[in-house]
Amino acid sequence: MRCVSMPEVKVVNLWKSFGRRAVLKGVNLEVEDGEYFVIVGPTGSGKTTLLMILAGILKPDRGEIYFDGELVNDVPPEDRRVGLVLEKFALFPHYTVMENLLYGPVVRGEDLGRALNVAKEMLRMVLLEDRPDAMPTELSGGMKQRVALARALTAGARLLLLDEPLGALDARIRTSLRYDLVSMVKDMGLTAIHVTNSIEEAMEIADRMAVMRDGVIEQVGTPMEVYENPANIFVADFMSELNVFNAEVVSTGDGWTELRTEEGFTLRCSKGPLEKGMKVLAAVRAEDVDLEHGLGHGVNAVPSRVVDVEFILGFYRYVLDVDGRTLVAEEFSDRRVFKQGDEVTAKFRQDKILLFKQGRGVRVE
Repeated sequence: MRCVSMPEVKVVNLWKSFGRRAVLKGVNLEVEDGEYFVIVGPTGSGKTTLLMILAGILKPDRGEIYFDGELVNDVPPEDRRVGLVLEKFALFPHYTVMENLLYGPVVRGEDLGRALNVAKEMLRMVLLEDRPDAMPTELSGGMKQRVALARALTAGARLLLLDEPLGALDARIRTSLRYDLVSMVKDMGLTAIHVTNSIEEAMEIADRMAVMRDGVIEQVGTPMEVYENPANIFVADFMSELNVFNAEVVSTGDGWTELRTEEGFTLRCSKGPLEKGMKVLAAVRAEDVDLEHGLGHGVNAVPSRVVDVEFILGFYRYVLDVDGRTLVAEEFSDRRVFKQGDEVTAKFRQDKILLFKQGRGVRVE
């Protein structure tokens, strides 16, 4: 089953404040027809407020919202054909699964026979066709979330808005259901905007993603574009754990630059030519640090000592001490190669050293 006439969404210069606190600060965003779009950012960045404005639950202070080129600022929520799926499921506890699905169509006075057929099809799509008479208390967390999704679709949603839809589930169900969710949305041809705090979730499911901070969209792109070419050091640090050095350009050429860090290390990166004497932030992702036994020296080599080792979901995280400052390296491995107290050399890959301007933190082009 595929829905038709899915909307493109356009947000123009959107502002929203609560009291004296500005929560959205001139947000501009475009989401394409049929796209699974993810908005990611830390708690308090404005993600949920933006979603509630798109749903019509909140009104912006200024700015415009367009669905397929039509201004919808004054269109009430029930007429926007938007399905809102929340973290807490928001099912009616005293209604059966089928009654939950039929609530919206019945309230709007739609033909009950047609609504019932649509509801049955939605339950089939979410693999719950055998549970129409179940009460919410009889369902697992994953089942409840699928009922919430089916209810939104039964109501005729063209645009699906998902606010941390997997956040209340345990890790195993969350990982499994995120793929089911995207698959169902794609099969139906829906446009979806999914809000999450989890960068891992965003990277796995998004066609494109927006990174938000403090009411501002910092960057939009595919997950790989945002990861490989972060617009600023905030985005880079949000995407992965960074090791950051204050540094100065000491020599440069076509496609290369050598830097001297405050600690006295020499770094060489695949960026240049740059202005000699330029002050930069040189950043290396933890996963781009290679460790070798023994204390080595030279370009992109930092002698250090292992002070802590953690195993996290398939990779080892090594915390290193470098004359009082901390570096972090991550290695995907099924065995621990280094142990606490080992003397090692942290080696940085030349093409993986990111440069940002000091002060503003924007990427050096």
